[in-house]
Amino acid sequence: MAEYKGYQSIRDAALGEYADLGFSLIEPDDHVAELYFKDKKIATYNLTKLTILVLHEGCRNFLNNLSG
Repeated sequence: MAEYKGYQSIRDAALGEYADLGFSLIEPDDHVAELYFKDKKIATYNLTKLTILVLHEGCRNFLNNLSG
């Protein structure tokens, strides 16, 4: 079972395998989450509408666009 040590560990868990590929999720305030690939911000989400499926889709779409 996963052990969560704070909000960042929960965000990493939500990213799943994408966290290992260089994605990270930052919450600059209570209403917004920003998706980063390495040091580049690639998406901004409204936290009230963000789901794990939407997050994974954003990661997947970014990777698909990289590969052409």
